[in-house]
Formats: sequence, C-alpha cells, structure tokens
Amino acid sequence: MKTRKRHIAKTITWRILASTTTFILTLVFFKESPDATSKALGVVALESVIKMILYYYHERLWFIRQFGLRSSVRHLLKTITWRAIASASTFVIAFLIFKDDPFALEKASGIAVVETIIKMILYFLHERIWYRQDLGLDRRKENNEQIAIKIDEK
Repeated sequence: MKTRKRHIAKTITWRILASTTTFILTLVFFKESPDATSKALGVVALESVIKMILYYYHERLWFIRQFGLRSSVRHLLKTITWRAIASASTFVIAFLIFKDDPFALEKASGIAVVETIIKMILYFLHERIWYRQDLGLDRRKENNEQIAIKIDEK
C-alpha cells in the first residue's frame, strides 16, 4: 500500500471523529438558534469537505518534512499545527452559517476554544494509534529491523 492511501485512510478516520465532535459542540453552543440541528449538519458537511482537503495536505507536508524529531514530539507539533488550522476554519464556518444569531461571534468563538482542547487530545491519540499501524508503511518495519541490527552489532 502506498503512503498516499495511508494518508487518505487517516484523513477519513480523523474526519469521522472530528465531525462528530464538531456536530455535538455546535448543537451545545447554538441549541437555542432556529434550525440548530440542520445548521449544525451544514457546519459539519461544509467543514468535512474543506478539512479533508486541508488535512490531506497537512499530512503530506509532515510526511515530506521529517524534521528528525522523536515520534512523540513530532505528533505533538502536528497536533498543534493541525489544531490551529482546523479551529480557525471551524470558527469561520460556524460564524457564517449562524450569522443570523445575535451571539454568533461569541458562540463560534466558544466552539473554537472548546474544540481546540478536546480535539488536540483526540488528535494526539489518533496520531499515536496510527503510528503503531504499519498500514501503508511497508518499508518502516524493514528500516526498524535494520536499525535494530546495527545497534546490536555495536
């Protein structure tokens, strides 16, 4: 399996998890708005398309730029960069869809802040789970074995 397929699979699994979280948060913050459920679905639908594209390119950039970091540090930095991009886009989408709500700015801000905390934790866990999977990384196992052999020889 090529790495691009792995990144597509990671994109889809993350999007399901993240969209569910966004839907729940949008309903919580905009529960008193008319048509809250349908508008929350609109937020999720729009962000799903936009964020899948952004996430895919975020994954590709981090794959191309290795930076030579330990995996846990790398995952933490990926978490922070992705969260900044994602929370900003959620804020804009929620604000635009609920612009008729008199407190749309405050509520969209609330969603962005709360989701930043929740989704950073979820994203970090998502990264750690995917790191343990060799799906699409046929050579990683071979490279790790070669490194282990070199260490053993010393």
